[in-house]
Amino acid sequence: MPITILLVDDHRILLDGLRYIFSEKEHLHIKATADSGTEALKLLEEDSFDLMITDYCMPDSHGLALIKRARELSPRMKIIVLSMVDPPEDIRDIMLAGAEGYVLKKYARQELFYAIDAVMNNRQYWSPEASKALLSDRRPAGRSPLTARELEVLRLLARELTSREIASQLFISERTVETHRKNLLRKPGSAGVIGLIKYAYTHKLV
Repeated sequence: MPITILLVDDHRILLDGLRYIFSEKEHLHIKATADSGTEALKLLEEDSFDLMITDYCMPDSHGLALIKRARELSPRMKIIVLSMVDPPEDIRDIMLAGAEGYVLKKYARQELFYAIDAVMNNRQYWSPEASKALLSDRRPAGRSPLTARELEVLRLLARELTSREIASQLFISERTVETHRKNLLRKPGSAGVIGLIKYAYTHKLV
Protein backbone atom coordinates (compact mmCIF):
# COMPACT_ATOMS: atom_id res chain seq x y z
CA MET A 1 0.00 0.00 0.00
CA PRO A 2 1.17 3.57 -0.67
CA ILE A 3 2.71 5.61 2.13
CA THR A 4 0.19 8.28 3.12
CA ILE A 5 1.67 11.73 3.62
CA LEU A 6 0.60 14.99 5.24
CA LEU A 7 2.47 18.00 3.83
CA VAL A 8 2.64 21.13 5.98
CA ASP A 9 4.03 24.47 4.78
CA ASP A 10 2.74 28.03 4.68
CA HIS A 11 4.09 28.58 1.16
CA ARG A 12 1.68 27.29 -1.48
CA ILE A 13 4.38 27.27 -4.16
CA LEU A 14 6.41 24.78 -2.11
CA LEU A 15 3.38 22.55 -1.53
CA ASP A 16 2.67 22.58 -5.27
CA GLY A 17 6.31 21.80 -6.03
CA LEU A 18 6.31 18.84 -3.67
CA ARG A 19 3.08 17.55 -5.15
CA TYR A 20 4.77 17.60 -8.55
CA ILE A 21 7.88 15.67 -7.53
CA PHE A 22 5.82 13.17 -5.51
CA SER A 23 3.66 12.47 -8.56
CA GLU A 24 6.63 10.54 -9.96
CA LYS A 25 6.48 8.02 -7.10
CA GLU A 26 3.58 5.56 -7.11
CA HIS A 27 4.35 4.30 -3.59
CA LEU A 28 3.96 7.79 -2.09
CA HIS A 29 0.49 9.33 -1.73
CA ILE A 30 -0.07 12.90 -0.57
CA LYS A 31 -3.26 12.39 1.39
CA ALA A 32 -3.61 15.99 2.59
CA THR A 33 -1.83 19.34 2.76
CA ALA A 34 -1.98 22.10 5.35
CA ASP A 35 -0.70 25.67 5.18
CA SER A 36 -0.52 26.17 8.94
CA GLY A 37 0.26 24.29 12.13
CA THR A 38 -3.33 24.76 13.30
CA GLU A 39 -4.72 23.17 10.16
CA ALA A 40 -2.20 20.33 10.38
CA LEU A 41 -3.26 19.47 13.93
CA LYS A 42 -6.92 19.51 12.93
CA LEU A 43 -6.19 17.03 10.13
CA LEU A 44 -4.23 14.81 12.52
CA GLU A 45 -7.16 14.78 14.93
CA GLU A 46 -9.50 13.67 12.15
CA ASP A 47 -7.37 11.27 10.12
CA SER A 48 -4.24 9.12 10.22
CA PHE A 49 -1.06 9.39 8.17
CA ASP A 50 2.10 7.34 7.81
CA LEU A 51 4.33 10.38 7.46
CA MET A 52 4.22 14.12 8.09
CA ILE A 53 6.63 16.39 6.22
CA THR A 54 6.53 19.84 7.77
CA ASP A 55 8.14 23.24 7.72
CA TYR A 56 9.53 24.38 11.07
CA CYS A 57 8.82 28.12 11.04
CA MET A 58 5.23 29.09 10.30
CA PRO A 59 3.37 32.29 11.21
CA ASP A 60 0.69 30.70 13.38
CA SER A 61 2.70 28.14 15.35
CA HIS A 62 6.18 27.16 16.42
CA GLY A 63 7.44 24.03 14.71
CA LEU A 64 8.50 22.44 17.96
CA ALA A 65 4.99 22.66 19.42
CA LEU A 66 3.58 21.12 16.23
CA ILE A 67 6.04 18.22 16.35
CA LYS A 68 5.34 17.48 20.01
CA ARG A 69 1.55 17.61 19.58
CA ALA A 70 1.70 15.57 16.38
CA ARG A 71 3.72 12.95 18.22
CA GLU A 72 1.02 12.79 20.91
CA LEU A 73 -1.80 12.48 18.36
CA SER A 74 -0.03 9.97 16.10
CA PRO A 75 2.73 8.12 17.98
CA ARG A 76 3.45 5.78 15.05
CA MET A 77 3.58 8.47 12.39
CA LYS A 78 7.03 9.41 11.12
CA ILE A 79 8.04 13.07 10.99
CA ILE A 80 10.48 14.80 8.64
CA VAL A 81 11.22 18.50 9.04
CA LEU A 82 11.81 20.34 5.77
CA SER A 83 13.42 23.65 6.62
CA MET A 84 16.13 26.22 6.05
CA VAL A 85 19.36 26.08 8.07
CA ASP A 86 18.08 26.49 11.63
CA PRO A 87 20.17 27.36 14.70
CA PRO A 88 21.86 24.35 16.32
CA GLU A 89 19.63 24.61 19.40
CA ASP A 90 16.52 24.36 17.19
CA ILE A 91 17.88 21.32 15.36
CA ARG A 92 18.69 19.70 18.69
CA ASP A 93 15.15 20.39 19.95
CA ILE A 94 13.67 18.96 16.73
CA MET A 95 15.66 15.77 17.27
CA LEU A 96 14.75 15.40 20.92
CA ALA A 97 11.07 16.16 20.25
CA GLY A 98 10.86 12.99 18.18
CA ALA A 99 11.35 13.91 14.54
CA GLU A 100 13.09 11.20 12.55
CA GLY A 101 14.46 13.37 9.77
CA TYR A 102 15.62 16.84 8.79
CA VAL A 103 16.14 17.94 5.20
CA LEU A 104 17.14 21.38 3.95
CA LYS A 105 14.64 22.88 1.51
CA LYS A 106 17.37 23.72 -1.00
CA TYR A 107 18.26 20.02 -1.23
CA ALA A 108 14.71 18.66 -1.00
CA ARG A 109 14.58 17.18 -4.49
CA GLN A 110 17.89 15.34 -4.02
CA GLU A 111 17.53 14.24 -0.40
CA LEU A 112 13.85 13.95 0.43
CA PHE A 113 13.27 10.53 -1.10
CA TYR A 114 16.35 9.17 0.70
CA ALA A 115 14.99 10.61 3.93
CA ILE A 116 11.57 9.05 3.40
CA ASP A 117 13.09 5.66 2.65
CA ALA A 118 15.19 5.88 5.81
CA VAL A 119 12.48 6.95 8.26
CA MET A 120 9.89 4.53 6.89
CA ASN A 121 12.41 1.75 7.54
CA ASN A 122 12.87 2.85 11.16
CA ARG A 123 16.09 4.73 10.56
CA GLN A 124 16.86 8.43 10.78
CA TYR A 125 18.00 10.90 8.16
CA TRP A 126 19.62 14.24 9.00
CA SER A 127 21.13 16.48 6.35
CA PRO A 128 24.92 16.75 6.72
CA GLU A 129 24.54 20.45 7.56
CA ALA A 130 22.22 19.54 10.44
CA SER A 131 24.74 17.07 11.87
CA LYS A 132 27.53 19.64 11.60
CA ALA A 133 25.38 22.30 13.27
CA LEU A 134 24.58 19.94 16.13
CA LEU A 135 28.20 19.10 16.75
CA SER A 136 29.30 22.74 16.57
CA ASP A 137 26.87 23.67 19.33
CA ARG A 138 29.04 23.02 22.35
CA ARG A 139 27.23 22.55 25.66
CA PRO A 140 28.59 22.22 29.16
CA ALA A 141 29.38 18.57 29.56
CA GLY A 142 27.97 16.43 32.29
CA ARG A 143 29.68 13.33 33.57
CA SER A 144 30.30 11.60 30.28
CA PRO A 145 30.14 7.85 29.62
CA LEU A 146 32.19 8.66 26.51
CA THR A 147 35.89 9.27 26.76
CA ALA A 148 37.37 12.53 25.51
CA ARG A 149 38.83 10.66 22.54
CA GLU A 150 35.46 9.05 21.74
CA LEU A 151 33.84 12.49 21.72
CA GLU A 152 36.53 13.74 19.33
CA VAL A 153 35.91 10.78 17.03
CA LEU A 154 32.14 11.32 17.22
CA ARG A 155 32.45 14.98 16.23
CA LEU A 156 34.63 14.08 13.24
CA LEU A 157 32.25 11.30 12.20
CA ALA A 158 29.46 13.86 12.13
CA ARG A 159 31.56 15.84 9.64
CA GLU A 160 31.52 12.72 7.44
CA LEU A 161 35.25 12.09 7.70
CA THR A 162 36.52 8.60 6.93
CA SER A 163 38.46 6.56 9.48
CA ARG A 164 41.66 7.36 7.61
CA GLU A 165 40.95 11.10 7.70
CA ILE A 166 40.06 10.96 11.40
CA ALA A 167 43.27 9.07 12.13
CA SER A 168 45.26 11.74 10.32
CA GLN A 169 43.61 14.59 12.23
CA LEU A 170 43.97 12.95 15.64
CA PHE A 171 47.44 11.51 14.98
CA ILE A 172 46.35 7.98 15.80
CA SER A 173 46.23 4.80 13.75
CA GLU A 174 43.31 3.91 11.51
CA ARG A 175 42.87 0.71 13.49
CA THR A 176 42.49 2.76 16.69
CA VAL A 177 39.80 4.86 15.03
CA GLU A 178 37.94 1.71 14.03
CA THR A 179 38.13 0.50 17.63
CA HIS A 180 36.64 3.80 18.85
CA ARG A 181 33.87 3.54 16.27
CA LYS A 182 32.98 0.04 17.41
CA ASN A 183 32.98 1.16 21.04
CA LEU A 184 30.73 4.12 20.22
CA LEU A 185 28.22 1.87 18.48
CA ARG A 186 28.00 -0.26 21.61
CA LYS A 187 26.89 2.70 23.70
CA PRO A 188 23.26 2.64 24.94
CA GLY A 189 20.80 4.19 22.51
CA SER A 190 23.19 4.39 19.58
CA ALA A 191 21.89 3.65 16.10
CA GLY A 192 24.56 4.86 13.74
CA VAL A 193 26.17 8.29 13.89
CA ILE A 194 22.87 10.18 14.20
CA GLY A 195 21.78 7.94 17.05
CA LEU A 196 25.07 8.65 18.78
CA ILE A 197 24.59 12.41 18.36
CA LYS A 198 21.10 12.13 19.84
CA TYR A 199 22.48 10.07 22.71
CA ALA A 200 25.20 12.65 23.34
CA TYR A 201 22.73 15.54 23.42
CA THR A 202 20.26 13.68 25.62
CA HIS A 203 23.04 13.16 28.15
CA LYS A 204 24.46 16.70 27.71
CA LEU A 205 27.78 15.38 26.45
CA VAL A 206 28.22 17.92 23.63
